Amino acid sequence: MLRPAVLVAALLAACGGTPTPPPPTKVEVSSHPAEPQPVARDAHNPFRRADRDPPPPRSEPQLPQAELDKALAAAAAARAAGNDVEVTQALLPCANKIPKSTRCEGELALVLAKSPGHKAESDYYLKHAIADDDPSADADFYGRLAEALRVAPMLPEAAVALQRRIARLPEPSAADWVALAEVLQGVPRREAEAAEALQRAFELDPSQLKYLRDAGELLSQVPGRGAEALVILERYRDSIRTTEPEALRELDRRIAQVRAETGQPPAPSTPPAQGKRAKPGTPK
Repeated sequence: MLRPAVLVAALLAACGGTPTPPPPTKVEVSSHPAEPQPVARDAHNPFRRADRDPPPPRSEPQLPQAELDKALAAAAAARAAGNDVEVTQALLPCANKIPKSTRCEGELALVLAKSPGHKAESDYYLKHAIADDDPSADADFYGRLAEALRVAPMLPEAAVALQRRIARLPEPSAADWVALAEVLQGVPRREAEAAEALQRAFELDPSQLKYLRDAGELLSQVPGRGAEALVILERYRDSIRTTEPEALRELDRRIAQVRAETGQPPAPSTPPAQGKRAKPGTPK
């Protein structure tokens, strides 16, 4: 059966009149609720969530130096006693102030980083604490800051903290250089620096041949450093020739691969040792 509008149009056409187009079909309004749009956060809103909202922009003046020193001393005593609540209470008055106190915000970040509920706050203070090199901050401070940055994770910043720690130590240990190398391996295009740190560690502890092996392997991945990698890997091979003979086949394969990648000819094979020939007439 024809719709009325279509029937009228047909009659008009039969009578020679101008047909009138049918009215457009009404589109039903969707019953699905619209996607909620996130509301822009007001940086000055006092009602914040510490897990997702960083502190408001710094605007208040810093404590006088005597009061700042007192706050840092109180926080250090509370930290030694294992009281994170008192550490936080001591440091809040000097945090996020102008001028910034690196030690205040760094120590506060170390406490806040222990709680996932303060992720945004701790990340904020970690970033501000590592942004400047504070001459008054010691090696221990930067070592603890490096660990928090590594866990965050903020690996480039963690590497900076470890470098500052090493620079403050009168005699860095092999473990210090290894810690730096491990963090640098997680940062793109820092393999060469990681290899150099491992070489420093090997110089301090030559018994750890794995430092030599890993340094060579890392350098072999850096464009233009293949020749240096070969020297290190071959030195490692010579060091384990009698102690780890089972590892030589795989190591020789890797060395040959690096040689091919760098365009160097294969190393000459060492002929097997020949036994003494028996004298003629001597029974075997």
